Amino acid sequence: MQGSFSLTGITAVCLGLLIAGCTPTAEIETGMDREGGRSSQPATTGNREQVMSGLGVNANVHSWRGGELRPAIDKISALGDITWRVVIDNGDWESVRNPAAPPAIDWDYYTPIYETPELVDLWETIAYINTKPGQEVMLNVMGPVSQWMGGDHIGADMEDEWVRTMASMAGYGRTVKNLDFTLLAPLNEPDLNGIEGPNVGPEQYVRLLHKLAVALDDLGLTDMRLVGPDTALAENAMDGYFRELSTDAVVMDRLAYFAIHSYSGETSDARQVLAQSGSGLDFWVTEFSGPCPGCDGGAPNPADWTSASATALLALDLIQQGATGLLHYDAWDGYYNHHGSNGYWGLLAYDKANGNYSPRKNYFALQQLTRFVPRGSVRVPMDSGDARIKAVAFEDPLSGRFTVFGVNTSDDVVPARMASPDIAGPLDLASYITNATHDMEKTTGTSVSSGRIEATIQPQTIFTLSGIPTKG
Repeated sequence: MQGSFSLTGITAVCLGLLIAGCTPTAEIETGMDREGGRSSQPATTGNREQVMSGLGVNANVHSWRGGELRPAIDKISALGDITWRVVIDNGDWESVRNPAAPPAIDWDYYTPIYETPELVDLWETIAYINTKPGQEVMLNVMGPVSQWMGGDHIGADMEDEWVRTMASMAGYGRTVKNLDFTLLAPLNEPDLNGIEGPNVGPEQYVRLLHKLAVALDDLGLTDMRLVGPDTALAENAMDGYFRELSTDAVVMDRLAYFAIHSYSGETSDARQVLAQSGSGLDFWVTEFSGPCPGCDGGAPNPADWTSASATALLALDLIQQGATGLLHYDAWDGYYNHHGSNGYWGLLAYDKANGNYSPRKNYFALQQLTRFVPRGSVRVPMDSGDARIKAVAFEDPLSGRFTVFGVNTSDDVVPARMASPDIAGPLDLASYITNATHDMEKTTGTSVSSGRIEATIQPQTIFTLSGIPTKG
């Protein structure tokens, strides 16, 4: 078929890296099938809701600035087992079309491109994330493509050119830069306006991903999985893109996670639709956040308790609807080419005067979840016992850690009596809270006994109760 690729022209060292140097770090077995995000029964007893596989953030690489971003990466990686949607923006780094346009990747043409400052920022950001234990990288492309390729769309006669661009980027990062990433999300919000990413309808989207899967295989990147469609609207993902994806066995086999964006809690029954399809796919919400009016256009982040509590409630809602991955938008403030302005959605605020990053309230809201829910944790049934308490519970099959993450949505102190029948106890639980005046502060703990938990929850407060059974 058109779009056959090879490593013609790349060094023998890089050829060797395809086999040895670019294999991903071995993952700890947690009872979840890591291949393609298709879940198997976890190593736990009782009822199973879902296996959490991707809690994390979006991360714009254009803030790298020669390493100024390192302290910010340190702060985000301290949140726990973080999945990073590492964003390069725009998708126009191949500014001039290769006049030869050979079917194989011409590395003499691409190598200078991938050593330009913009791409070096990408490689160095990923390389530093790779130094942090427990971190996972997914590479994502936002914004329009090169004008000669279509700009706000991908011309039908340019599809192979786009595939060559995406495959060469993944190949260069893995084989030349020896970076650890096996997830690739090549398009962003293809259902929207051509600004967040090129406008690509469902049929073309599937055609592009099919060609890209073949191209990645030809490069030896058989372990590179795809994530998408990353639609702005969940209903578009389910009504159009998934229906079309389901017709292509090559693409379905290559999808790691079905991805949507949701800033409202809408998922269009993604879990049910995917389960009924028999695909075995889980779904990730690769962009979510509480409200941040004007933050795309340079307006300051409200950075207040209202925004943080809305983020926590949205996370709870999406988890309760079956999401196995939630990636907060954004990790830090930074300039986005496709908006032509600074974005201020960040968990970390950037001080341009001194180059420092400091956590906003949302940082602590997310930490309440991510710190105690490692990758592979299983959601277990939880009855909050009070309509004012919204909560979910998890068990880590490896350590036995049991965690409750919730919010008291009321203005009252609530003597909550929560129940999780799968966790018999006895088990001591540490307690942490974030609210208008506290940031991930440790408070008086409680315990689990016969599957029941009693805890006094302060008003308008995010809370986490977590503990690991003592080995006898």
